[in-house]
Amino acid sequence: MLQSQIINVLPRRILASLWTAPETRITLSHFAINKEQPNTTIISPGFLCDELPTRYTHILRLLSTLSPDSLQTPILRHVSYSYLRDICTLLHPSLRQTSPNAFSNTLTKLKTSQALNLIRLRYALLSNPTSASVNLMENINTIGIGIHLLLDQYISWVSQRQNHLQTLSPEEMTRKAAHDAHIALLDAFGYIELPKIEIKQKSKQTLDYIPSILHRIFYEIILISSKAHIMHNQQHEQTRRWYEFRKRQRPISLALFHGPTSVGFKLESPMICEKELLPGIPRDPIGLPASSSVLSSLHQARIDRIVQPNHALEWASLSGWRTAKSLASHWGGNLDIVNVDGLGATIYLALDRNTNLLERYPSHQVHRGPLSSSAASHLDKLLYTLSDAQPSMCTPSPLYHSISLTAAAAASQ
Repeated sequence: MLQSQIINVLPRRILASLWTAPETRITLSHFAINKEQPNTTIISPGFLCDELPTRYTHILRLLSTLSPDSLQTPILRHVSYSYLRDICTLLHPSLRQTSPNAFSNTLTKLKTSQALNLIRLRYALLSNPTSASVNLMENINTIGIGIHLLLDQYISWVSQRQNHLQTLSPEEMTRKAAHDAHIALLDAFGYIELPKIEIKQKSKQTLDYIPSILHRIFYEIILISSKAHIMHNQQHEQTRRWYEFRKRQRPISLALFHGPTSVGFKLESPMICEKELLPGIPRDPIGLPASSSVLSSLHQARIDRIVQPNHALEWASLSGWRTAKSLASHWGGNLDIVNVDGLGATIYLALDRNTNLLERYPSHQVHRGPLSSSAASHLDKLLYTLSDAQPSMCTPSPLYHSISLTAAAAASQ
């Protein structure tokens, strides 16, 4: 019998049903404000309480493919416990009856917890990346982006942050992202000559998108190209006089193309270091590891303090070129780069105009009815691996709902 308190209050049959339950894929249009009722969105508390536990369990299912030795490492064990606690929180029947503000406060803690988990998983799986660990992290990150959007959009609606789906100007979003990227570079490098961004477009058009996601994609693109520009300048400073080189210095060129089905972007920059394009742990603009302090906070009391609203953790969890690619492709877009030694780099971004495209999600075979023998073995392997933890490490946080066996069973009806 499993001794973990979390597993005791979350029956195996509920986890088994979530283990093979299909996700409900959403579209951008689901995040639009209802024009007839401006204070409501399609994303409701009932939907989130049903959908998020399924997605959390899908991440646990991906982790279960690791070897038992890997699952017993402190980082992966605590990430797994965190997801189990968050599932308990969402399954509690009383959560559906709370006020929008109280529900939003709970989701805010879950969003920070999700960011913390993604950062820890990147450290656990990508510190010494292999093809298997990279593919696993890519799939987890894809699910994680969907979870982040579901949490963020509801919180945005309640707090009226105006981060819902809306008509945006790609040019304005690009300029804002360039400004923020340059501030980050100045903070990291100190006073330094930054490249100018030259935006070219034939006509001003719009795009229906989520502001924070569009900004983050542009931010990562401009950050990586500006860093390449800085490194390129520093290399030439050693071989020629600075004032002679400045005469030949060109701004970063960003062209916007507006088509009937998509909006395209083409950015020309100096050659980008291949290390910038590889999957890895979160890093700051100068390349130093970011948020590494979360690895030393595995005790539950410290985790409780971290899980308070923490925008720095949320920002770090979405950092990097690979995450920008995942954000761009989440609803049918594409972000790619052509990097040629001696000629420079060209970055291509295309975002689909269709707001009814289903989100990207790792493909898997859903088994109706009882678990297959393979799925059951993976579930049992994960649960029995976690049950070996020390009891003191498994005590549920008072900040989360505790869920009884009866309540859990009722919630699954």
